Amino acid sequence: MEDSAPPVSTPPSKPATGAKATIERFSAAVHRYTELFFEKLTTIVVYHPAVTIGLVFLFVVIMAQGVWFYKEELSPDKQFSPRSSQAVKDEDWVLDRFGYENRPVQTMFEAKEGVNMLTKESLLFMMEMHEWLLSQWKIIDGKNVTYEVVCARYTKGDDCKIPVSVLTFWGHNRTRLEADPDPLTTINTVSWRSLEPSGPPLDFYLGKPEYNAAGEVVSARATRIDYNFKNEKVEISGVGKDDPQSRYFEIQIADDSEHRRKADEAAHGVGVYIRTTGQEDQAGKDSVNSDIGNLIIGYMLMVIYASFILSRSRPKYSHSLLGIVSVISVGLSTFSAYGFCWYIGIKFNTVVQVLILVLLGVGVDDTFVIMDSWWDCAHIESMRERMIAAVKHAGPAVTITSVTDLIAFLAGSSSSLPALQDFCYYASVGIAFDFMFQVTFVVAVAYLDTVRQQQSRADVLCCIKVGDHTGVCLGSDEEKARWTEAERGLQNRVVGTYLPRLILGSNIGKAVVLVVSAVFLALGIYGCTQLEMNYNNEWFIPSGSPFRDVMRVRDTYFGGNELPANAYFGAIDYPNEQGEVLRASEILRTNYWVVENSTSSWMEDFHTWVRGHPTYWGYWEQDRNRVAPYRFYDMLKQYASTATGPRSAWQHIDNIRWNDAGDALKASRVG
Repeated sequence: MEDSAPPVSTPPSKPATGAKATIERFSAAVHRYTELFFEKLTTIVVYHPAVTIGLVFLFVVIMAQGVWFYKEELSPDKQFSPRSSQAVKDEDWVLDRFGYENRPVQTMFEAKEGVNMLTKESLLFMMEMHEWLLSQWKIIDGKNVTYEVVCARYTKGDDCKIPVSVLTFWGHNRTRLEADPDPLTTINTVSWRSLEPSGPPLDFYLGKPEYNAAGEVVSARATRIDYNFKNEKVEISGVGKDDPQSRYFEIQIADDSEHRRKADEAAHGVGVYIRTTGQEDQAGKDSVNSDIGNLIIGYMLMVIYASFILSRSRPKYSHSLLGIVSVISVGLSTFSAYGFCWYIGIKFNTVVQVLILVLLGVGVDDTFVIMDSWWDCAHIESMRERMIAAVKHAGPAVTITSVTDLIAFLAGSSSSLPALQDFCYYASVGIAFDFMFQVTFVVAVAYLDTVRQQQSRADVLCCIKVGDHTGVCLGSDEEKARWTEAERGLQNRVVGTYLPRLILGSNIGKAVVLVVSAVFLALGIYGCTQLEMNYNNEWFIPSGSPFRDVMRVRDTYFGGNELPANAYFGAIDYPNEQGEVLRASEILRTNYWVVENSTSSWMEDFHTWVRGHPTYWGYWEQDRNRVAPYRFYDMLKQYASTATGPRSAWQHIDNIRWNDAGDALKASRVG
């Protein structure tokens, strides 16, 4: 008989030393103390579940009082422009000196096929709509608001700024138009530049004009009238900063024109579309508000999903009620986060509205982790001890997940975009509250649910007693195994047993996983190559909104959206820098993106006025194309007080700002 080989002994592993040992000891200590914390916390909760639930609701009520400190920031410029950026500083500088730009209002006319907007009949209908707009009055905040109240003026007490359109040929006067035997001849013979020397060309106000061989306009499919409304912004709840009178007057006249559109089309073959700032803003807000319904649907789907995951085929072992409670906990943490942030002065914005979606994923997942640990503790007979052991075991995992999310959002709060920065503040607070509610409120309800289970009562309908095992984890090992299997349910068996067996149990399953992963990776890489950075407010307008028709007419006939552009000057040496102001005007005028001849320059018109008065020729330096510097401000004051006509100083009142002493300019603009 041969001797057997001596056993091979494995030398004991050397204990870790140095930094590694320190890290391991620290990690073990953190884990141990975390478990100890949750053990003590859960002990308090399960012995006093009703008190715990009451304290949570009291906390939520206290946080909800933050609504009294509610402030919102709904201006896109303030939300998506970094607070420290030069653009924001420049905007503040402009607002301090010039205030807000006037509000553009456009009444657009679209003719049906075969109708010419330049016939006398169509022009008279334009005049009718112009007079209709000027005659409108609305009750806003208990006050009678008319066109005369909301129209923009050059100076306070001055007449309303004159609208511009093809009707300018007749001064927007019905009597003059009716007296004209051939309006089309007037359009082609009277110089547009004699009426609007520094504004856009006539084509700007005509949609798809057609010309004859002589270059004369013979027809147009669309026309427009441009108005200017005042823009004296104040804070409006739910809106942000806006002019309440102009805003609601605009919205109401746009709605009125929409209601009469079909009748106008039937009677005149022309559809009327009014485009206003207030109407566009309201359409965007209506779109956001319509998403609230979708948000509620998503919330309910999450309730159904969470309840399904925690439900079981046997009513006694099912915990679907906890799915509902978990989602309620997320709602409570969201409201508490809102209130806390309002307490400390963080403004609400449109991005923050989606906070609950973020917290739903985090909060419901915590409940799943706790309940999964509960099922792992099926060997513990006492419901209290089982819940304490479950939370003690799940606590570190839930804490790590919540702390990781919290740190991620705190890091995101360093973003330079105010909307994203504030959202990260709200999310950080919400995750902290959600974590707190999950390990107190949800655990308290979960414990009460286990009491219901111990009493053999049905899930949700706890007043109904059901059969199937009156004890908990009693009897033989085989009986305990069957009970544990029933308590875990089909969902856990699919994810924990069947799916791993399908994927990892054969080479075919592994190959399918690799192929599917490769396909998704390829699609992701391709998607990254197609990524574009762009932003358009109109993306927020729902497809069914009436404002979509307004945008269609604008884009089809008038070249899309138009934005104001100006070049601003501070307290420069204007007498000696006249050429710089003129060069800025020329740069704007010749820029590809600027509408042809749509710019005006107070310096150019001032020079034209000086050259047109022989009395002042002695102050004109022909060789340097400027007013003599020593007489510059004297002449400018003369121009401002006496000039008349299309190039008068009155149209530039908004474009120059005198210093407090009134002897020099502190700011000006051209554009």
